[in-house]
Amino acid sequence: MLAPCLGKFGGIETFCLTLIEDLIRQGAIVRLLRKKVPLFQDDQSILKNECEIRSSWTEEEDKRFTSQWVNPRDLEIKNAIQDCDLVHLHNPMVEGVWYAKKFSKPCVMTIYNWRRKGIHPRLWVWNWAVSQVDRRWYISEFVWDSWEKKRRKNSARLPVVSRMPKEETSPKQRKGFLFIGRWVPNKGIRILLEAFKQVSANPDDWPLVMLGDGPLKKEVLKTIKNKNIQGVQLPGFVSESERHRYTREAKWMVTPPHTQEDLGLTPLEARSVGVPCIASTDGGVKETAGMHALFCKPGDVNALAECLKTAMQMEDSQYEERSKLAKEDLEKYVRPLYEYADEYQILLNQE
Repeated sequence: MLAPCLGKFGGIETFCLTLIEDLIRQGAIVRLLRKKVPLFQDDQSILKNECEIRSSWTEEEDKRFTSQWVNPRDLEIKNAIQDCDLVHLHNPMVEGVWYAKKFSKPCVMTIYNWRRKGIHPRLWVWNWAVSQVDRRWYISEFVWDSWEKKRRKNSARLPVVSRMPKEETSPKQRKGFLFIGRWVPNKGIRILLEAFKQVSANPDDWPLVMLGDGPLKKEVLKTIKNKNIQGVQLPGFVSESERHRYTREAKWMVTPPHTQEDLGLTPLEARSVGVPCIASTDGGVKETAGMHALFCKPGDVNALAECLKTAMQMEDSQYEERSKLAKEDLEKYVRPLYEYADEYQILLNQE
């Protein structure tokens, strides 16, 4: 596997490790190369999460997985592809496709980002890379539509998944709102804080928990202090097991980006334990939040505040029904991980 990496644990890193764990359990040997991209900065979050996941593996399973950082055009990329049986690229990794073609290796690609428009050499080579692989999997209908108005052979929507939370918390024991994500512009953090201030929620019954970290941290802390926003809890970056605990104990997952979000992984995690979502109709988030979410217009503070109010005023019976439907609908959207191994096997058998 070859995947781009900023040095911070995010959606691609989550999916890679989730898929790798499934493959390892099936007996595969997997080598993951994390390719450093511009603005790369290792904050140790990737290593921390990888170690936590591997801690549950047997010694024999652990020996069948290796991971390392590589630089662009690193000779290690060429050598790894030459030595493997099959290549799985995460996003249009041009040199990965090039070497896979050179050494006649089956090559598949998971495409996470919607296709940008314009005339630029980089866009042309990305298009070339996507067109050359044996299988293309787009993480959402939104992303797929941006690349293929007319569906091509060997293309499909196969949403990325994480190690979903498994334990559930009774609806009556859940509390407040939860936001999980990188603290960067357009993820909806500023809008969420303003909307939360508008609704004047009781901080004991309706806290707002914000997990994560990022460039906006100082601004977030300053906003909370200057505007005297009560009830906001900031645990920072937490482990996977802690993130799962926060997810199942929240009453609502809030995902309000206004950035043409490619998928939206946290709504899927929330719905897997029956936690419904408040989300913007932004990109792929509308798909992952599900038809029983409370939706607002991207970037609209007042619309998000109305969703928060609706959630707070909802009758227990209504909430429990929405919680049940959120989880049931998820099974129609998420596909089982074994489909990847099945597709690998089909390609390997053709060799």
